[in-house]
Amino acid sequence: MSVLHFRIQYFTYATLAILLIRCANPVTPDGGIKDVKPPTVVSSFPENHCINFQKKELRILFNEFIQLKDQNSQVTISPPPKNNPDIKVKGKTLVINLADSLLRNSTYSINFGNSIEDITENNILKNFRFVFSTGSYLDSLSIKGRVINAFNNTPQKDILAMLYSKDNDTIPVDSLPFHFKPSYLTRTDENGSFIFENVRNTPLLLFAIKDQNGNAIFDLPNEKIAFFDTLIYGTYLPEHAYDTAKQDSLIKKSNPAQKDSLTTSPDNIPFYALRLFEEIDSVEIIQKVFLAQKDQVAILFRFPIHDPYFRPLNFIPDPDWATKEISAGKDTVYLWLKSNSLDSLTMEISDKHKIIDTVRISLLDKTIKKKKDKKEQESVQRVFLSSKIRDGRLNHFRNNPQVIFSYPILRFDFSRILLVYDKDTVHPTSVFADSVKRTLILKYKWIEDKKYKLIFPDSTFFSMNNLTNDSLVVAFKTQMLRDYGSVKINLKDGDATQNNIIQLLDEKENVIEQQFLQGSGKVHFEYLSPGKYKIKCIHDRNRNGRWDTGHYRTKLQPEEVYYFPDVIEVRANWDVEELWNVEKSNH
Repeated sequence: MSVLHFRIQYFTYATLAILLIRCANPVTPDGGIKDVKPPTVVSSFPENHCINFQKKELRILFNEFIQLKDQNSQVTISPPPKNNPDIKVKGKTLVINLADSLLRNSTYSINFGNSIEDITENNILKNFRFVFSTGSYLDSLSIKGRVINAFNNTPQKDILAMLYSKDNDTIPVDSLPFHFKPSYLTRTDENGSFIFENVRNTPLLLFAIKDQNGNAIFDLPNEKIAFFDTLIYGTYLPEHAYDTAKQDSLIKKSNPAQKDSLTTSPDNIPFYALRLFEEIDSVEIIQKVFLAQKDQVAILFRFPIHDPYFRPLNFIPDPDWATKEISAGKDTVYLWLKSNSLDSLTMEISDKHKIIDTVRISLLDKTIKKKKDKKEQESVQRVFLSSKIRDGRLNHFRNNPQVIFSYPILRFDFSRILLVYDKDTVHPTSVFADSVKRTLILKYKWIEDKKYKLIFPDSTFFSMNNLTNDSLVVAFKTQMLRDYGSVKINLKDGDATQNNIIQLLDEKENVIEQQFLQGSGKVHFEYLSPGKYKIKCIHDRNRNGRWDTGHYRTKLQPEEVYYFPDVIEVRANWDVEELWNVEKSNH
């Protein structure tokens, strides 16, 4: 064998050996382009948008393996059947078995929402709809709108929007939501938007519900609802393209649009804005009674009370057996008990001489454990003082210093309260802000950019149970006028008789201040700390000084709420002035 032949043979064997080793030790293949496309419809039986359909089964074939997620919350069928169809995935095929007999001469629409996705990358086929008719034609009208929260105008996701046909002779159309499933059903998206398509030309009741029990019927008192005041008709939407149409080869150009077209349809297409609210029973009830702290019972009412009266039933009371404190909203009453020897309290509660309920509550405070030494025992028997000054800074242009007591005060000596600044020590003017004497306001001719100390010596205040306070020192510094800004709103309202509540809100929508205005006019919010604020307007129909919800049976819509379109940024030593036409504000 020649040397050349040997080398060729050796090289051949070596090459084969390397190939065998690579085959015996598989390696991870190189990654390709990531699949970002959702599944595509290849074919279906019957065809999408078919007519004269009389079968019991639908089959839709996709170009890849799929899975179905969140079927109960995503898939909607119009008209809703009595029993939901059986929807299963078999490889690349979606199989729909219809459990009920179909209505004659009706257009059915199955909206899969975001339930269909591939099994490899979870790419979602959004808003895929399958439409068929049991008659000789497809209904072609559409209705679109949006559902928002009636109190703060935020979009409401996953709300059932429903349409009822006026085709029942025995039950008024307004009563249908209490008894029957709707003729058409869809669900709102992330923006609160909804659209009905393939709707017949007939008068319809538009209703929406946050369905708590999944039966598409308004049958629970805590279900939030929205409704349109009058019957409506569908509208023909001009043809337009939509994203998933490119993926569905079965959708014909002559068919109505299938995707939410709220942003692409002409401005003259009707748009229905619904405001979601929860009805409140008009009957006053006691929602909760509990021991808030030792000697303090809290009673929470459904509505603000007017003239509450509490009659003990398990003992003969003294005239001053309890001190009554009513919250600012008048929906909570605190009873401060004079006697601490009772284990329980049974009492009859009435308002305006009308008995509301009889309640019983244990007065044994289980949260107070036995103390180990005398010092700890004494600490419990004290009136505690807390200051409303935060971060040691006082905006004295808006508020005077306040001190809150843990118990109502019976006796006090204001001459012992000291105010120290620079080298001076004076007595501030002290005034209780409430009838039970739990909030104390300290008044003085405050000077800008000055450090102060309020000194409350021990035993200055005594409660109704003869408890007294420990000493307290509150240190703070006043600010300068240039540290604050202001907001002026010139509000325009076409209704001169409209009573408006104008609220200044922080970014978390806490109410900082509110003012009342009839019709158009100006409101001025002064001495505001730098930050971002919102302005809210409530049309106070019944002039009770607060927002009120609606009631469906009496066709009462919730009071309208408007927001100034921009968040207002307040800067130090800066005045913001805005013109606001409320009638043109968008919900």
